[in-house]
Amino acid sequence: MKFINQKYVSNKDKLNNQFKSAKPFPYLVLNDFFITLDKVKKELLKEKFTAYNSDLFQFSQTVDMQNTKNKTLKEFHGFFSSKVFIKFVSEITGKKLNSIDMSGFIYRDTDYLLPHDDRLEGRKIAYIINFSDLSAKDGGKLQLFKNKKVVKSIVPKFNSFVIFEVSKDSLHQVEEIKSNKNRITLAGWFHAN
Repeated sequence: MKFINQKYVSNKDKLNNQFKSAKPFPYLVLNDFFITLDKVKKELLKEKFTAYNSDLFQFSQTVDMQNTKNKTLKEFHGFFSSKVFIKFVSEITGKKLNSIDMSGFIYRDTDYLLPHDDRLEGRKIAYIINFSDLSAKDGGKLQLFKNKKVVKSIVPKFNSFVIFEVSKDSLHQVEEIKSNKNRITLAGWFHAN
């Protein structure tokens, strides 16, 4: 658990209560979660990002980090996909998780991800590791919905770790970027059988 701020490691019960009681659906925002992310960000930006565009989204994405050749990113992915870390997230969320996927994402000016619920077989917990500090006016907020209305907006903050439960109620989007600041993340899902 050398990558994680120890204040979180010793507060699993409290985090579990916060996660379960969050509205509009179970989620957590953990600021200053990792010990250091500067080197991970620097190496992530050396990866190849491919632009994708459809009716639902516009952003750039890397391959899954399990396939990276970069030593720093391989080590970080190795920690994140370890039994110890997956068990930690399982204890926080109350879900019996067993694997992850992880890709890098960059949202640039006018990029977006429209409302969706992430439900595909096996996905239980979605996560985002933020490498950007954006302000509300820059856009790029993770927005959570209830009754087709945005009820929670989470502004990207460097070294914040966001997790939320994937369910029929987990409608969310990434607000359009409205400035020349990039929204840089590692993101994906924790899976279960």
